[in-house]
Amino acid sequence: MNSRVITIGREFGSGGHEIGMKLAERLGIPFYDREIITLASEAGGLDAALIERNEEGAHRLSEKGRSRMPFFSLSYTPDFSDAIYLQQCKVIKDLASKGPCVIVGRCADFVLRNDGSINVFIAASMPYKIARKRKVAVEKADYTDEQMERYINDMNAARANYYNHYTGGKWGNSGTYHLCVHSDLVDVEGAVETIMTYLEQVKD
Repeated sequence: MNSRVITIGREFGSGGHEIGMKLAERLGIPFYDREIITLASEAGGLDAALIERNEEGAHRLSEKGRSRMPFFSLSYTPDFSDAIYLQQCKVIKDLASKGPCVIVGRCADFVLRNDGSINVFIAASMPYKIARKRKVAVEKADYTDEQMERYINDMNAARANYYNHYTGGKWGNSGTYHLCVHSDLVDVEGAVETIMTYLEQVKD
């Protein structure tokens, strides 16, 4: 049914990771999310912990760097965050070249924009995201709803900064994706079924 790579962008707390994992299981294809950190670390000789701290942080560019974004030239020497991004791009391209898989986050829709990937974005209402994070983020158990909402918004702002910085686009813009799903309306299993139905109709 599916002969393409599926990328999943997601709001923090929307269940995008779980949806991507269950989708890959249904399709019988590899799933990559945090695994990309390990692969980038091994391939580029970078520290995995540093990659994890930097990959979705806010970035600042010099005028020289900004003038060359989102594309890099040989005359531009990337800083550490840029080196992480470039290494992850190489990993994503390599994984996609090996066949169908599901890749979550890390600007994969942009990295594979010329390679025929199917790009999905998962969104959800704030009450749903708060409820999900209360289940999985046990270290935040003492957060009030207001604190949890601020935490979620901060994480989504970091994801938006990262995506916008490296792609020159706008994170979460529906025009960037082939399918947008609100997981609060269908929950995780319903989101997987929705994506499966969409994939059945995609013409190769």
